[in-house]
Amino acid sequence: MNLSVPPLPDVAAGREPEPSQSAPYRALQRVGMQGIATRLQWADGARLPATADVSVDLAMGQRGIHMSRLYRLLDRLDESPVTPARLNALGHALLDSQDDTSQRLSLTLRFALPLRRRALLSDASGWRHYPLTLALEGSREGLTQTLTLELDYSSTCPCSTALARHAMARDWRHWADEQNTANLSAEAVAEWIEHGGSFPTPHSQRSRAVIALRLKADAAYAPVTRIDAFEQTLQTPVQTLVKRVDEQAFAERNGANLMFCEDAARRLAAACEAQAGIAGYRIDITHAESLHAHDAVARAERDFAVR
Repeated sequence: MNLSVPPLPDVAAGREPEPSQSAPYRALQRVGMQGIATRLQWADGARLPATADVSVDLAMGQRGIHMSRLYRLLDRLDESPVTPARLNALGHALLDSQDDTSQRLSLTLRFALPLRRRALLSDASGWRHYPLTLALEGSREGLTQTLTLELDYSSTCPCSTALARHAMARDWRHWADEQNTANLSAEAVAEWIEHGGSFPTPHSQRSRAVIALRLKADAAYAPVTRIDAFEQTLQTPVQTLVKRVDEQAFAERNGANLMFCEDAARRLAAACEAQAGIAGYRIDITHAESLHAHDAVARAERDFAVR
């Protein structure tokens, strides 16, 4: 006796409410997956590990979305380089995969861009992994892309620097009063500074800038160019392998480049204004203070809200 096997049930596609429900399924603003392990192809052909969060809205009367369709599309991210045009096309494909049940999309790709960085003066170099995020959000009528860069740098407190200089000048005056000023040579002063005097040090801290760039429709990602411009603005990005001459040069840069978190936010905002293809931005600054147990933070923002 031949028995036909019925097709497997698709419970999520059900449109009718369960017997326990007295009304159709209500609409939901967001349904999807987060933390999907995937891999994307970058402009240079490198395939980079990434994680993806993806969600869509769900129309009234629909029980669930087609999650596997979203997953399959994201699983093909390493087949060709991610560009603004391709990411936009992917967004529309994700929406189309849900038929008429979804009108809005949110997609976030997180990965790290490896860049070889040279020391300040010597021939030393090493790798830095820069965290990047590509976000795509909006509706079938229009999707907006956001590129977020995370930069680590060193910041030296202007207030502590002024206090350290004041203390050193005080100690210098005390020492000079004890010397025979007729025989006080430049060499003696240099000797005292390097070996004899107290040397109060300003406090510096590991700092981070998270720069979210709302991109115009025709803008290129250009993360390396943007990272270089922002690090040039800050002047004190963290280093990889260094020699003593590089460490000294880094200390000199910190001493000549004093900044509060407010200063860093304003500098980077000006750098954003000078870059091409940016429709809006949000800059979040964190200075992990070495004096206090809390952090100092600042934000600069322009035209960042999703329309």
